[in-house]
Amino acid sequence: MTQTEPRGALVYGFWGQNIGNAFFNVGGKWIVEETFGGNVSEIQDQPAYRTFHKKHSGNPKNDIQLLKYIDVDYVVLQGPMLTTSFRAIWEPTFKALKARGVKILLLSAGFFKYTDEEISAARDFLKQYPPDMISTRDPYAYEHVKDLCELNYSGIDSAFFWPRAYKPVALKMDPYITVNFDQYPEPNMTVSRSSLDANVVGAADISFEALDRHWALKQPEWLKKFAAAGQWQCYLGARLDHRRLPVTMDGLTVIRPEHRFSPHMTWKIYGQPGAVVSDEPYTYFTIYAGTELTISDRVHACVATLAAGKPAFFCHPTPRAHLFERLGVQDIRKHPMTLSPDLLHAEQEAELAFLRKAREQLFPS
Repeated sequence: MTQTEPRGALVYGFWGQNIGNAFFNVGGKWIVEETFGGNVSEIQDQPAYRTFHKKHSGNPKNDIQLLKYIDVDYVVLQGPMLTTSFRAIWEPTFKALKARGVKILLLSAGFFKYTDEEISAARDFLKQYPPDMISTRDPYAYEHVKDLCELNYSGIDSAFFWPRAYKPVALKMDPYITVNFDQYPEPNMTVSRSSLDANVVGAADISFEALDRHWALKQPEWLKKFAAAGQWQCYLGARLDHRRLPVTMDGLTVIRPEHRFSPHMTWKIYGQPGAVVSDEPYTYFTIYAGTELTISDRVHACVATLAAGKPAFFCHPTPRAHLFERLGVQDIRKHPMTLSPDLLHAEQEAELAFLRKAREQLFPS
């Protein structure tokens, strides 16, 4: 560390209720250290982001608002923070930090629902409290915020950098796939090395070829209704799911990672064979690095898998999947896709180059 390095803080947190947050937190920490220097620390996220909280009402009344008092030169926010509740959660903090001259950097930024209302609300807030730098994680977000800041870049999700931040542990086990579903029920899957019966394919929600096998996936209709109804309803649906899902599929062991450690509902986490859960991200990096294929309704399960050079298939209608478009894997909901390591490395290096120039402009020597 040199005396000229700016002091930074990266906003972290809520790993227990969504370990995917940790994936871009870890990648983002590596990015910032590489470009802005090592004088950077982690700090809590806003408490309004906890599960089941009415985020539009802002942070809890008795919250001390710790982020208003951090003594740094810059603060980094990451993830899908561009929401209708952005102002309610962040305005007091932005106001206090800007009054002290603290620079606000948005890294791997994206919207949550990508509605006109959300875009308008986020833009209005950022017009009043302009960030000093914006790097987005998908092209759609970039087009809607690039005019709000001179230092802007159409970047990639920070979780795509995780293999440069952490070396996974080797696993000495039979070939496996990872099947990770949270909101939606895990599909019933038919897998075969020969052609599947036409009736099976016709009844499936989707079918594809991967790993020299034919796959047909079908989600139970009555359980899918709970997922579509809302956040707490999907937990009820999981409670009512009494299927016994397979340990293996055509010779492939099935590992079922759970991305929500908290609340720790044992009946949900360990309800099926091959379960694994952790309150830290490194276990997940190891699992996704060694998988033959990931099938999931979690965005960052697929991101982590793609970053490791493995194929992933995404099963969720969320518009947050725009981040896959940025790297040319937008068909990931049609069939499993693999990300070119050369393309990923080139995009990483281009983003790092932008951030180094941004640091020079924001904190000249």
